[in-house]
Amino acid sequence: MTTVITKMITRICLPLAILFSISLLLAGHNTPGGGFIGGVMFVAVVALTYVVYGIKEIKKSFNPDWGNWFGFGLTISALTAFSALPFGHNFFRSAVEFIPIPFVGNLGLVSAGLFDIGVYFVVIGSLLSIFQMVGEDK
Repeated sequence: MTTVITKMITRICLPLAILFSISLLLAGHNTPGGGFIGGVMFVAVVALTYVVYGIKEIKKSFNPDWGNWFGFGLTISALTAFSALPFGHNFFRSAVEFIPIPFVGNLGLVSAGLFDIGVYFVVIGSLLSIFQMVGEDK
C-alpha cells in the first residue's frame, strides 16, 4: 500500500526521468552515457511505477509486450553492425556525417548512435520482461 504523496511524486518524476533517460541515450558518444545506461534509467522509472501503483493497475492503462521492444532493439543493433559489410568495410565500422545547420554549426551524425538506440531498446525490453514475469502471479 502506497500513500497519496508517493503516487503524486511518482507522477511528477515520471516524465522528467524519461527525458533524462533519453538525454543519457543521446549523449552516449560525446559524454558519459549511452544506450545501456539510458535504458537502465528508463527501466528504473517503469519499475518505480510498478512498485507504487502495482502491476495490475498499470496493466489496465499501459501493458506493452516488452519482448517486442527487445526484438526491435536487437534488429536495429544487428542491422547497424552488419551495414558496413556490403560497402567493403569491417564489421561494426562507424560512419560520421556532418550536416551544417545555420546559426548553430555542424551537427555530427554517427551511425554508432543507431547502435546505441538498439541497445536502449534491448535493455528496456529484456529487463522489463524479467520484471513483469517476476511480478506477475501465476
